Amino acid sequence: MDQLTNDPTQQPKSLSFIDDQSNWDIIKATQYGALERCKELVEAGYDVRHPDKENVSLLHWAAINNRVDLVKYYISKGAIIDQLGGDLNSTPLHWAVRQGHLSTVVVLLKYRADLALVDGEGFSSIHLAVLFQHMPIIAYLLAKGQDVDMPDINGQTPLMLAAQKIVGPEPAHFLLKFNASVSAVDKVHKNTPLHWAVMSGNGNAAHFLLEAGADVDAQNAKGETPLDLAHQVRNPALIHMLTQAKHERSNANMMFFRRLQRYKIAFLGLTVTERLNLLKRLKRSRHAISIRQNPYNLGCFKNIVNFFQLRCFGLFKPNIVDWTQQYSVSVHSQQSVPGDLQAV
Repeated sequence: MDQLTNDPTQQPKSLSFIDDQSNWDIIKATQYGALERCKELVEAGYDVRHPDKENVSLLHWAAINNRVDLVKYYISKGAIIDQLGGDLNSTPLHWAVRQGHLSTVVVLLKYRADLALVDGEGFSSIHLAVLFQHMPIIAYLLAKGQDVDMPDINGQTPLMLAAQKIVGPEPAHFLLKFNASVSAVDKVHKNTPLHWAVMSGNGNAAHFLLEAGADVDAQNAKGETPLDLAHQVRNPALIHMLTQAKHERSNANMMFFRRLQRYKIAFLGLTVTERLNLLKRLKRSRHAISIRQNPYNLGCFKNIVNFFQLRCFGLFKPNIVDWTQQYSVSVHSQQSVPGDLQAV
C-alpha cells in the first residue's frame, strides 16, 4: 500500500468519499460538523430530539465534538438542552465539560443548561471539570453561579475530589481561591478535604489546605484525624507536615491568649484567675462588689498607663498609690464580755 503524504495531490482516490457528504447520515454529519448536510436532513423531516440506538441525541454528538454552530441550530429546532443519554446518563453539558470544550459550554449555558443536574455517577458539571482538570471551565462555571461546595451523590465537594483523585496542586489550589470550604465533610466517611488528601498521599493539596486553615484535629466518622491517617498510610512527609502545622498553631494560640491576658489586665486590672476568684468571693459576700471598680482597677486608660509605665513624652507619669492610705480600713473594737461569761 502506498504511504500517505502531506501533498493533497498525492492522496489516494479511495479516500475521496470523505469529501462527498451527500451520503452521510445525520449522526456522521453532526460528528464531522457538516452543517449544510445536517440542515438538509432536518428539513427533510428528521426529529432532532430522536436519540440513536445508543440513546444519544444529536445535541450530545454536537457537544462532544465541539460543533458550536450545530449546537445552536439543533436548539433552535427544538432539541432538549438537558436531555439525558449515553451509558452514563449524561446531558450534552456533561459531555462538553468532559472533553474540555469551553466554547460549547458557553453556548449551552447561554441557553440555560442546568448546572445542578448530575450524571449516572452522581457528578455535576463542576465535579467533571475538576476530575478532568479543565481549569477555564471550572472558572466559567463558578462565574455562572455554580456552587463551589456542591456535593455529589456521596456528599463529596469538588475540593474533596481534587484532593482525593488528582495528585498535584491543581485544581485544589484553584478552588481554594474561590473560598471552597476546608471544613466540609462527606456523607459516608465524614472526611474533610484534608482527610482525603492525606489518604491519597496528595502532599501538594494538603499543603494548600493547611495554608487555608484546614483543621488538623478534625475527626471523621471513625474518630480519626488527618495525622492518624498519615501514620496509617506511613507517609513521613505528610506526618512531618501535619505535626509541624499542629505545633505552629499551638504556639500561635498561646501567643493569642497571652496577648488577650494583657488586654484583660489593662482593662480590668485583673488576670483571669484573679477575676474568677473575685467572682467566687462575690457570691459568698453579703456586700456588693464591683469587678469593674476595685482597688486593682483605675479604669481602662489609667490601667494601660500604669501597666506599660507610659511617660507620654514626660508630660506625666504613673502615680504610685498606697492602697492602705487611699482606702480606710476600719477595725471594730473588741466588745466587752459579760461578766457571767468570763472564764473562772
